[in-house]
Amino acid sequence: MSEDRARILRMLADGKITADEAEGLLDALDSRAPEPAAPDSAPSVIKGDPTPLLNALPKFLHVKVDGDQGEKVDVKVPLALVRSGLKLTSLIPPQAMAQINEQMAQNGMSIDFTNFKPEDIDELIEALREMEINVDGKNGEKVRVYAE
Repeated sequence: MSEDRARILRMLADGKITADEAEGLLDALDSRAPEPAAPDSAPSVIKGDPTPLLNALPKFLHVKVDGDQGEKVDVKVPLALVRSGLKLTSLIPPQAMAQINEQMAQNGMSIDFTNFKPEDIDELIEALREMEINVDGKNGEKVRVYAE
């Protein structure tokens, strides 16, 4: 079994992803052809695993919007910022974290920030590698979200 497959199954077993998400990740893994690492790039390592990955982890999350009136949005979010933000959540007192989780749930986002651990962020970023979202709006708007 490949390391990527084992990692996805561990995430499923640990309850970090749902069965549907695991199925999607496994399908994406099956559909991608292995690409050799570029000779001048250092291989990435996930969660202390000494086995190098064939591809480097994504460094940016891109959000691009082309509006029907010619307006454009192009946001490039460094995933290092996500790592830093996640580490900062450990500084939030438990009572405040409970209030944040409650407010998020009231607004339709059932995310429990107390379950996030900084050491798990690379697994999340690894899962983003294959993610791409394309939306065509009714009025000609186009939205694209992807990791690179």
